[in-house]
Amino acid sequence: MMRLLREPLLHFLILGAALFGLNAVFVGTETKVPQKIVVSAAQIANLEQTFARTWQRQPAPEELKGLVEDYVRDEVYYREGKALELDRDDIVIRRRIRQKMEFFAEDIAAAEPTDSELNAYLAAHPEQFRMEQSVSFRQVFLSSKRGETLDADVQEIAAALSHANGTEGASLGDGLLLGSEFNAVRRSEVVNDFGESFAEELFSSDTNSWQGPFASAFGLHFVFVSERSEGGLPKLAAIREAVAQEWANARRVEKLDEFYRALRGRYDVVVETPPAKREARAEAAGAVQ
Repeated sequence: MMRLLREPLLHFLILGAALFGLNAVFVGTETKVPQKIVVSAAQIANLEQTFARTWQRQPAPEELKGLVEDYVRDEVYYREGKALELDRDDIVIRRRIRQKMEFFAEDIAAAEPTDSELNAYLAAHPEQFRMEQSVSFRQVFLSSKRGETLDADVQEIAAALSHANGTEGASLGDGLLLGSEFNAVRRSEVVNDFGESFAEELFSSDTNSWQGPFASAFGLHFVFVSERSEGGLPKLAAIREAVAQEWANARRVEKLDEFYRALRGRYDVVVETPPAKREARAEAAGAVQ
C-alpha cells in the first residue's frame, strides 16, 4: 500500500481529478447577468381588465399576484424557448407571427379617405357600384289555362282597366304564386321570374297607366308601373359609405403587398428542386438526347 502511495502516476491522477473538480464547481456556480423582465403598470391593468371581463369582478390582491406571476412564467418560457429555437419549425407559431406582422401592416395602412380619393376610386371601379334598373308595378294576370275564353277575357279586362287606376284594377284576373304587387324589383329579378321579353316590355312601358297585356311563360299580364329607376352610377354622396369600405379594402391589400415586398427584398430566396424532380428532369433530358 505504501509503495502505491509513493507512485508519481497516482499523484498525477489525484491532482488532475482535484483540478477537474474545482473547475466544475466554479464553472457550475458562475453567475450570469440576469435578463430583465418588466411587468409594466399598463400590462397589470390589462391583466385586471381581462380578469374582470371573465369573472365580472376585480381580482383580489392574491389573485392579481398570481396573474402577474403567470405572466412572468409565460415570458420566461417564451424567452427560453426562443433561445432554444423551439419556434423555428412550429407551423402554428409561424402563422401567428405572420398574422401579427400583417396586423401591424394594416395599422400602418389605416387612413381616412378624402372625397378626392373616393371619387377617383369610384371612377376607376364603376361596375362595383353601378345600380341596376328597377321597377315597382302591379299586375292583373290571366292564366293560359283559360283556354278558348282567353281572348274574350283579355278584351273585357282591358276595357275595365281603361277606366281604372292602379289600385282598382288589381283585383281582376287570376292568382299567381309570385304575387300581384312588386316593389323596387331589379331588372335581373324580373328576367328570372318572367323572362327577357316580358322585362323588355315592362321597362319600356309608360308609367301610371295600365299597359299590356305582356306575355310570359305563365300567361298574359296587364301591368301598372308606378315607379321606375333607370339605374346607372350614383353620385358619391349617395354611396359614400360603400365606396369608402371598398377603398379601405383595396388600400389594405395594396399596403400589405408593399410591406411584404419591402421585407422580402432583404432576403435572397433560393428554392431548391426536390431530388425526385431533379432525377425526372435528368431522365427526360437523357431521353431527348
